This record gives sequence, structure tokens and C-alpha cells, in this order.
Amino acid sequence: MIKHYLKVSFRNLRKYKYQTLVSVVGLAVGFACFAMAALWIRYEMSYDSFHKDADRMYCVFMPDPFGQHSVSRESRYLMAERLKATFPEVADAATLLPLNYGIKIEEISFKADLLGIDSSFFNMFDVKVIAGSMDFLIDGNKSLAITDKKARQLFGNESPLGKKVRWFRSDYTVCAVVTDLPKRSNYPFDFLHAVQKLDWNMTNGEHTLVKLVKGIDIEAFKKKLYEHKITTGMDWNTFTHLSLVPLTSVRYKDPNVVLDVKLQHIVIFSVAGLLLILCTLFNYLTLFVSRFRIRQQELALRIVCGASNRSLFVLLSVEFVVTMIIALVAGVLLILAIDQPFLEMSKIRLELSAIYLEVLTYTGVIILISLLTFILTLAVFRRRTLNISIRRSNRKLFRKASIVVQLIISIVFAFCTVVILKQMYHLHNTADLGFAFKNRGSIIVHQIVDMSSFNSQIKQIPEIIETVETNDPLLPFYGKSSWAEVDWTDKPENAAPVTIEWMSVSEQFLSYYEIKTVEGELLKDHEKGFMINESAAKAFGWHTAVGKSFGNRAPIIGVIKNICNLSPTIPPRPACYKYGTSSLFGHSTLMFKYAEGTWESCKRKIEEVISKHPHNSYRLSNTEEEYDKFLKSENTLLKILTLVSLVCVIVCVFGFVSMVSLTCEERRKEIAIRKINGATIKDILDIFFKEYLTLLIVGAMIAFPVGYLIMKRWLENYVVQTEMSAWIYVAILLALITAIIVCVGGRVYRTSRENPADSIKG
Repeated sequence: MIKHYLKVSFRNLRKYKYQTLVSVVGLAVGFACFAMAALWIRYEMSYDSFHKDADRMYCVFMPDPFGQHSVSRESRYLMAERLKATFPEVADAATLLPLNYGIKIEEISFKADLLGIDSSFFNMFDVKVIAGSMDFLIDGNKSLAITDKKARQLFGNESPLGKKVRWFRSDYTVCAVVTDLPKRSNYPFDFLHAVQKLDWNMTNGEHTLVKLVKGIDIEAFKKKLYEHKITTGMDWNTFTHLSLVPLTSVRYKDPNVVLDVKLQHIVIFSVAGLLLILCTLFNYLTLFVSRFRIRQQELALRIVCGASNRSLFVLLSVEFVVTMIIALVAGVLLILAIDQPFLEMSKIRLELSAIYLEVLTYTGVIILISLLTFILTLAVFRRRTLNISIRRSNRKLFRKASIVVQLIISIVFAFCTVVILKQMYHLHNTADLGFAFKNRGSIIVHQIVDMSSFNSQIKQIPEIIETVETNDPLLPFYGKSSWAEVDWTDKPENAAPVTIEWMSVSEQFLSYYEIKTVEGELLKDHEKGFMINESAAKAFGWHTAVGKSFGNRAPIIGVIKNICNLSPTIPPRPACYKYGTSSLFGHSTLMFKYAEGTWESCKRKIEEVISKHPHNSYRLSNTEEEYDKFLKSENTLLKILTLVSLVCVIVCVFGFVSMVSLTCEERRKEIAIRKINGATIKDILDIFFKEYLTLLIVGAMIAFPVGYLIMKRWLENYVVQTEMSAWIYVAILLALITAIIVCVGGRVYRTSRENPADSIKG
């Protein structure tokens, strides 16, 4: 019997081959997108989840008003000790210092992760000493512990104990072998050493981890910690507003962790896959139910020949399952074709067998849910005999509702994709970022004594238009020169203090970046006044800033536009600009402009000049490329959404074609009778156009507000935002109207030209 069901299923799939092809392609792409995204999400969320007490382990974050982000894991060495002594809710606390300088063994360099720790590390992490002593925990002792895995990699079967390792210009002795972390961690390590003990006023970038007591009210403790002030004995060095982030969430919640693709974009990726599956399923189910009408004679004949409703139910279910299996195989083949680019983009480090097992699991769950949906749909049509069910008048309502759902999904996809594309274009080409970054680059060099000679050599390159030997570049951003809390003119009583970033600039610097003022004038070399940005003027509450001052300093001579040289999602901080030409880290900086379209040849010739100074380290940067790094995640999301949108629209359009074909087949006699009664081809076309254009308008009226709300919230993350212009709505609507006219018109036109006598006889 199963063999018969399969034969009938394949016969029907072949008969409706175009509808089958569209369904298989849509489901395959949807399965692949969702399965890979689900794998990616689980991978990102599995960091440090293997620890025994992972649910009680948290990272301490401190306010960081002077860095690129508002909070940072960087704290102080004594923070762990103070938290453990102050709060009974803290069961244990450890200080960690992740480093990555690289190591040398017998003059051979290796990449390695080094982690500075204190003794509490072993109370929180399930790491054991396999061999050797704990001397590496003694501060100042030139000893290291090595993991068992790294020891085998570097020394083979030979014991690593006593081996010399050169790290950061010093020689260390391996005194212990420790177990590895079994899975992915935010604090990976190949070597362990004692974190250097510093006083409160110094930091090497230590991180503080706490393990909380079981059963405490986490939210209440977070509030208590946030409001508590930790002092170091000096008023100016008081720490407050501390926050906690679960250790398992640090990877995607720490704003300083740079991921090629943000977790929220991976989630959007998975949702896109699910919506594509939903759109394709609606399309398939609608066509499947619509074919009941065409197959009524076959089904009625089966009932007359003794077939039960159950057997017909199984017959139809087998056809659906076969379609799902074909789509699953196609989806797996698609994943096989793109697995290497996907793994490279996602940085997933798993065995391929584990990846495919997990992908098949996620896909299997979706297929099971789809099958249950299909069975539920068939069950509705089994309330009476199949032959009666297929004649029910609500079949058109189901069909129309399905088309509207497909249209809504397709329009939302298309709208979101176009807005994201427009935002990326705006950020890169038309947005006012407060500085010019097109056709510019910089060279950070060390140890070149005669910068004038080096500058002259760079100037001789034909592609170079201008060079500027002055301050650190705005991109890549290396840090800030200084910061301080300040008082200001007309400061209201009880006003919160404002932290100002201080930066040194010169006339050449301002001219090079084409900095513009919104009030007053630009700072000139050796001038004693100051400039501030718009954020500072707003923080001070000044509508007119020129002539005012803060502290006992010289007056403000100008207000410049906010310089957005960080990620476009980070608001510019209040900043003050004074005259100066020094670089922050004591290196030499040469910035340059080059002719449009000549970057590759310009880069090659600059590297030739630099190669004449073999003893110098340098960093050659293209400002546009540095800015594009901020948009890497968005660009990846855009590529994914473009693909999914295209497939979704194709599924929707082909769904229209298939639906119209089935409708024309159902209404052949009606069309023939209308022609006999004098209806023209135009009259018949108008009937179909009005019906489907009405469905399009209904779908658009729902989809556009939904798309607007989604993208409005998304755009709010950006400092500079594009507009959701009216042409986007019009263009998408016109494109779909054109598709409907072409698809519906072509199929209805062919049906309406048939001989009425042949249609009535059939």
C-alpha cells in the first residue's frame, strides 16, 4: 500500500512540477537558513555554560565614560577582594587578566592565550593541576602553568616541566601542567600565571568574576551593588554603579567584544528562515487544498471503490511528507555547498559531523511542526467526507487568506531589506559624520628619526594628493588624550557633573578632515581658546556657547559638529578641543589623501617606501576600510536578508502563478460561459485583476505599518539615520503590481482565448 501511495505522490508532484519546484526551493532555503542560524545562536550562547556553578557566576562591569562604550569589564586588582569582604551574597570572587602577547620557545614564535589569575580561580573554574607545583601563583615568580593540550602540541610526549618560555621580553619556567577547559570559554587559556598585584590607582585591565551564594535574590543584589560606593581612600577614585552580567552571556552582551556578526543579527537571520518556511508552507498548503477541487473525481472514485477517509488521509499525507523529504535533502545539499563560507563567517569550531547532526535536529523539528500543521489542515477537511469538504464554500476564503499572509511576509522582507540597504548607503556615502573619510589613509610608524624625509618620499607618490604630519587619526581610533569632570558657566544648582574628553588638534588636522562649525569659528594654531562639540554644548545646556567657559580656562571660540568616528551605534561624547600636535602613544603619524580609485596602487607604493625602513614597525590604514569594519555585521545581515527576500518574493510570485493556473482550471467553464454571453478578454482579465490587486492592497496595508515599526526601532540604534522615504513604499508596491499583472495576465489570457465549446465539453 505504501508503494502505491508513493507512486501516486510522485505522479502528482511531477504533474504539478513548477509548484513542487517552488515549494522545494523555498523550504530548502528556509530550512538551511533557520538550521544554520539556530546552530550559530546556540554556539554563541554556550560559552562557559559547562561550569558546575555557571548559573551563579557573573562578570563585574564598571562604568566607562571615557572609552568607546558605556561599560567595561576592566576593573582593579583589589575589586574581587573588596566585593567578597563587603557583600555576604558573594560566595567567591576572582581576578582574571586575559593577555595575548604570543610566546617564544627556542626562538620559535607561537600563538597562545595567557591568563593571569589569583588562587580563587580554582574555586570557580573546574581546572586541576595534573603535574608540578602551584608556584606559578606566586606574584613575581617567573613561572607558568601550561595546559595538557598545549603541552602535547608544543613538546609532544616530552615533559614540559622545567622548559623555558619567553613571554613579553622575559623568560619563564613551566612549573605545572593543568587540565584544559572542556568547551568554549570567554577566558580561554594555554598558559596560566599570577596576576600582578597592584594598588587601587593602577590597572592592567583586570577583570573581576564573582560567584554568588545559592538562593539569593539576584535582582535585589544587582540593585544593591549598583547603588554601593567602593572607595579606595581617595575621593577622586571612587567606584559606583557596578553591574553584573552572567558569565554565559558576556560574549554577546559585552559591548567591547567585537563579533563579525552581532547576536541580534543572527537572531534576525533565524527569524528570516522561519518566515520563509512559513511563507512557503502557506503557499504549498493553499495549492494542495486547491487541488482537491481538481482531483474530486479521482477522490470520489476512490471512495466508491471502497477507500476510507483514513486511507485518503494517509495518501495525501504521504505526498506532503515526500515533499518535505525532498526539501530536506535539497536543504542539506545547500548547506554542504556553503558550509565552509558559513563556518568562516561564524567562527564556529565544531566537528562537521556534530554540525550536521545538530542541523538535522533543528530541521527535523521544523518538519515535524510542519507535518502537524498539515495534518491539522487535513483534519479540518475530514469533518465530513473529503468529497463534501472540498465543495465547501470557505475554500476561497482559505485561499485568499493564504495569499494575503504570503504577501505580508514578502512585503515586510522587501521593505526591511531596502531600508537596511538605504541605511548602509547613507552611512557610507551621504551621512554627515562630522568629518570627511573618503580617499584618506594614515601611517602609524615607530623609530623613524627623520619624519620629514619619510613624508617627502610619500609625497612623491603620484596618487598622493596631500600629506599631514600631525595628531593621531580619527580612524582607526586609538584612544583619547585625557578626560576630566568640569564646571561651566551658568551651571544650574545640583546639576550632574559632565565628563569632557580632551583632544589636541591643529589647523592642518581640522582642514584634512574638513571639520565644520555650527557656531563660532575653528581653532587656529597656538590659539588659547577652545572648541567644543554639539554634545558638550547640549550637556552644558548652552544654546549659545561662544564666549562662555568652564573652570578657569580660556573662552569657547567655536562649536563643531559631532564627530562620529566610532561605531555608528555609539553616540558622540562631550568633547573639548585644544591646540596641540602630539600623538597619544609617542609614535609618529602621517595622514594622507589619495586620488579616487587609486587605493590599491597607492597602497603598494607606500609599502615599497616603508620597506626601505626594515627596522620600523608600522600600520597602514585606509579610513574607509576602517569605517566599513563598523558595518561588517550589518552588511552580512543585508546579504542574508537580500537572499531570503528574493526567494520569498519568488515563492510568492510563483504562488500567484500556480494559484491563478488552478483557478483558471477550476473556472474554465465559467470563463467559457462568460465569453458566450459576450464578455471580452479584457472583461475576464478585469475580474481576476480586481481580485488579486485587492488582496495585494490588503496585504500592503498590513505589511507596510509592520515593516515601518520594525525598521523604526532598528534605525533608532544608529546615531545617524536615513529616512524611510515614500518611494520605498511606492517602488515595492509597483514591483508587486507589475508581477501580478504579468503573471495573472499571461495565464488568464491563455485560458480566455480557449474555444468555449472545448471548455464546456471538458
